[in-house]
Amino acid sequence: MESSNPVDSPMVDKSKLDEDIQGKVVDPTHYRGTVGTLMYLITSRPDLTFANSYPILGTSHWGPKCQSFYGYASNLTSSKDVYSRRRIIAVTRLTIMKKYDYGHLEEIEVRRDDQKLYTFKEGDFKRLRLQDIEDMLLLLVQQKLTNLTIDERYDLNVALRMFTRRIVIQRRVEDLQLGVESYQKKLNLTKPDTYRSNLRNKTAYTSHSDPHGIIYVDQFKRKRLMRTDELYKFSDGTLNDVRTALHDIAAGIRMEYLPMRKWSNLDKKRARVMVQDIDKQLYQRRLMRNLEMFVGGRIYGKDLRLLERTI
Repeated sequence: MESSNPVDSPMVDKSKLDEDIQGKVVDPTHYRGTVGTLMYLITSRPDLTFANSYPILGTSHWGPKCQSFYGYASNLTSSKDVYSRRRIIAVTRLTIMKKYDYGHLEEIEVRRDDQKLYTFKEGDFKRLRLQDIEDMLLLLVQQKLTNLTIDERYDLNVALRMFTRRIVIQRRVEDLQLGVESYQKKLNLTKPDTYRSNLRNKTAYTSHSDPHGIIYVDQFKRKRLMRTDELYKFSDGTLNDVRTALHDIAAGIRMEYLPMRKWSNLDKKRARVMVQDIDKQLYQRRLMRNLEMFVGGRIYGKDLRLLERTI
């Protein structure tokens, strides 16, 4: 090992992917197994995933005792239900246990928008809504936690960003799996299942029962199926286009791009349900993009103090 050359990245950089002219069959088993292993490690071994005192920098220089302590402490959860749909408007008190230079949040007391106090542990982060994590991060970067000491704010910052980075990395692995496999056009493992031979005679923007979804018109004026359980595979643009059409149908607005027909109350009801499902998917994407900014997931030319709560 002493004679080996160190590299910044354990892979060949600037490599290019070429089309397989011969059409050789690709076995995806090894690749899918590797991705599955990475995702399992990310979710089951936080001490391996995050081992740095400042989470943006990476995972390198915590000692083994500190890693072990973090892996143990970050899984300590409350016995009560900590889930709430109320917005966090303040962090009022922290109880911190310092060990091996890591400040574990034994108890976090917050005030929600119903003006009541709620408590939970650092290990409860995964049981909270992601909006709660975003609320606390915004309070930190907007300097609204002056009631806490500098050390308390630092420990809260590290804990929140370590958890957020874990979520972001997990989502990135899922995106990688989706993108790389869909690049292999012959496999079509993760592309949305949009084709049905019987859609030609169906009316656009009506519901499809088996599988459940909606019939839409793509950019090439072809009728395709958007399955409810595959919304995450569609781009923001396609989801917004379909949402706009369904919203117009539900609101009874006649538009030239819509089929000339009288929409029944059942059609309008199904359109509203699909609009809600699409809104949830788009909201989760906006929330994840906001959270990525806190942990350096991508380079954004934006002051974090100017961030607003995802709506």
